[in-house]
Amino acid sequence: MTLKTPTSDEVRAVRRAARISQSKAASLVHLSSAVRWSEYERGTRRMDIARWELFLLKTQTMREQAT
Repeated sequence: MTLKTPTSDEVRAVRRAARISQSKAASLVHLSSAVRWSEYERGTRRMDIARWELFLLKTQTMREQAT
């Protein structure tokens, strides 16, 4: 599977599906504040693939633990 840089809509959709805040999402991927996360969701900054992969892995784990 080859990951691509996510769009702002993809970033927002995965966060919402995980039912977490922007602050929690930022914390999961080791960002110091939600400001950067907000930039990812607005499309003013692109998320690097490594951070995206980490977020996907962590949110998948959270969904599995909730079921």
